[in-house]
Amino acid sequence: MAKTTLSYLFAGGYLLGLLVAYTAVGWILAAYAAPALMWMWTLALMVYVAWAGAGAIAASMLWVVSVVWIAAYTSATPLHVNWQGSTWAISLLGVWLFAISVVLMLAFAHPALQSLRWSRKSTFYRVVITTGIGLILGRCLYWSVLPGSSLSTSV
Repeated sequence: MAKTTLSYLFAGGYLLGLLVAYTAVGWILAAYAAPALMWMWTLALMVYVAWAGAGAIAASMLWVVSVVWIAAYTSATPLHVNWQGSTWAISLLGVWLFAISVVLMLAFAHPALQSLRWSRKSTFYRVVITTGIGLILGRCLYWSVLPGSSLSTSV
């Protein structure tokens, strides 16, 4: 009985961690004004990694590196932030390291949740729904706290 409760607590914590991590990803994509194509590729890769697991790490890393290189090439900086060169470079490095850790967290979701004996399909749906809600939540949070929004005037 205690092992089952502990397994459910661990699974809930892992899914909560995925939700928080992908909320941050959604916020970052919104902050950098990522185009719709980048959002779609991110969603597609997220679904692929959720299904393939650790086997999709190479493709995921290619996507992360590509996004960071594109951001570096276009000198992408978050909207509403006026950063100097070194601060901008450090932020890109931070985003890159964060993205790698989020990809690894998603890639190893199935083994982490395996103790609950969920089917692969069931785990996949739970992980995709959790991360999808996180992306949407992050985007909504970013736009709700911008200057001039209803939330920012009440704070």
